Amino acid sequence: MSNKTIFKRIALVAVTALSAGVLSVVPANAAPNEAVSAANAASEAGVLNIATKASITGDAAVAADDVTADNANRSLGLLANSTAQTTSSLTSTATMRSDGEIVFYYTGTAIKKAATVEVSGGTITDSAVDTATGPVKNLNAAKTQIAFTGTVAALTMAVAVTPNSGATSMTVSLYESAVLTNGNAADLVNIQSGATARGTLLQRYLVTVAATSTSGVYSAADSYFAGAACSTADAQETNVDATDSLSISNSASPAACININLRDAYNVSLAAKGALIITATNGAGIGYKDDGSVTTSASEFNLTQVSSTSADGKITVVKPAARVNKSFSTTVSVSWNGVVVSTKSVTFKGEVATLTASAPKIGALNSSSNTEAFRVAYADDAGNALYPTITDTSVVSATTNSIVTGASIGTIGSSAGLAKGTLVCANVSTGGTAALQLQHVNPLSGTVVKSNVWTATCAGNANTYTASFDKASYTPGSLATLTITFKDAKGQLANAYDLVGNGALITIAGAPNATAVTIPAATDKPDSGAGTKTYQFVVGTTQGDFQAVVSVPDVNDLNGENQTVPYSVKSAVGTVTNEEILKSIVSLIASINKQIQALQKLILKR
Repeated sequence: MSNKTIFKRIALVAVTALSAGVLSVVPANAAPNEAVSAANAASEAGVLNIATKASITGDAAVAADDVTADNANRSLGLLANSTAQTTSSLTSTATMRSDGEIVFYYTGTAIKKAATVEVSGGTITDSAVDTATGPVKNLNAAKTQIAFTGTVAALTMAVAVTPNSGATSMTVSLYESAVLTNGNAADLVNIQSGATARGTLLQRYLVTVAATSTSGVYSAADSYFAGAACSTADAQETNVDATDSLSISNSASPAACININLRDAYNVSLAAKGALIITATNGAGIGYKDDGSVTTSASEFNLTQVSSTSADGKITVVKPAARVNKSFSTTVSVSWNGVVVSTKSVTFKGEVATLTASAPKIGALNSSSNTEAFRVAYADDAGNALYPTITDTSVVSATTNSIVTGASIGTIGSSAGLAKGTLVCANVSTGGTAALQLQHVNPLSGTVVKSNVWTATCAGNANTYTASFDKASYTPGSLATLTITFKDAKGQLANAYDLVGNGALITIAGAPNATAVTIPAATDKPDSGAGTKTYQFVVGTTQGDFQAVVSVPDVNDLNGENQTVPYSVKSAVGTVTNEEILKSIVSLIASINKQIQALQKLILKR
């Protein structure tokens, strides 16, 4: 009978017995097992724990005077284990290397109760008992069963087990007897022979034995690399870069951080199982700490970092001193045992090197709140987009005048859009222009950078208007664009802030379609710096010559009048009317008559 079949039958018998009340299993209020390599969990009565602390000597260690003191119990080759533990945990699991040796420890529930450990698919290689309990123990000849008891106090013990050669699994089961009369070696022999009941099955571990070819070998699917915040030291368990973690803004001490966690296929850390090598291109400084904290000391930065004891920590990246306040880029490579397993590109942005003003709007006279009157793009020496604070940018005062009296940055930019500027226009009756320029002071270096010069305009509200279509003739179904141009009382293009549809909506009677693509609204204003407003129509199917009447009531009330705009609709394929057909017939008959008369004259001459 195979081990697998035996396991299934044992489980079935155990479940049946539990249902019938034969086995009395009362869950303990136990601390769970810890994860692999972590400090051992505290031992509690009635619970079989596994030693998660890893051996550093190449051999397992057992100790029972205090099963968790200084983590004296240590397993060798433990790869994974279940954590939730109670006295009813009959399905506890663990995974180990085939060449490993794992340790279990246990505290009894009462004096003179025997604890029996049975191993199937493996052997017991070592054991320890707390001497303060007055211990008695007995190991059978096959080294598959060991029994313990404490004669002066409840038992505390530990056992080490190894899998049999070629085994793919083994089970480790713990039974606890009733209180023994004597609690001596003879009692233990009787339990092992079956003469005395071994008692309640308290716990069982199913241990999977893994091939050594995958244990301790780097697994890309189970390892993690990601840009991270330098302020945290959390364990890395994601491959998603933290926002902006690899694109670093300029500062007094800019640094990027990358968390790494190299693990094998059993999700076990590769720490102390190979060589970790970290390098970076272009002379970047590299710091590495296995506790996940950021490197801050200049002396700890090198061009290369090497570790033979760690595979889980934080890489700190800094740019060379020669690139202070300048842009810089580097590629960080992480190698394990000579093979590159991950790379990350890091960009350090510099300070502002250029600022470019664009998209000017005509500002309204007598207003200091012409917001979004222009846009400003900031960039460093490599062209990387920057978004500095608005207080560091101002207008060059020498470029303002008595009409265009000021400009400033009102809204800081972001990846979603450029910074927005505000234009200040004087309270005068006549508009005008100014050749404006901005300047930005870099707060760290103190350098001053100036923008391009652009024409800023201030003007009055709409006083007159004209209208025109973009074409004289359209085909059915095409798109027609109507442009209304507004000018102020002085004949300048009207500003982009005063409404032109506030009192009464703009109407366009006789347009190519009854409904515009964008319907005129009360909030309509002249667009940007052109003093215009456009509307589009999908041209209808009726052909002919037409006229659209454009009316802007708000402007008409000042000094305007309706505008009539002609246009035509003609098919791309020519059509012929009845009149054109009749005219062609008459012309053809006249031509034939002339030919007949000429022929008659020719005949008579003969």
